[in-house]
Amino acid sequence: MSKTIGQKLKEIRDRLKISTTEMSKRCGITVQKINFYELDKGMPTIPTLQKLAKGLDCTIFDIIDEPLGRTQSKCIHASKCMFYNREIQGEETNDY
Repeated sequence: MSKTIGQKLKEIRDRLKISTTEMSKRCGITVQKINFYELDKGMPTIPTLQKLAKGLDCTIFDIIDEPLGRTQSKCIHASKCMFYNREIQGEETNDY
């Protein structure tokens, strides 16, 4: 079963070993709003997703692809798209 956007945000935050307070500082989003999204009480807008991705040093795709049901094996662009080759920790391949 795929994860929700809130679950993905929490997973990425946990991998980085940062608190919601630290995430708030990095993303420029209040702790309350981060909790709101992590608990799946609402959906972040695209500008908010951009802030979250920048603060978590990942891409929007790292946050939304799985919740949308997309995986590398299903996406027709997987062989061309650098984002499918990127690790959450920020390591990029030289495919781009």
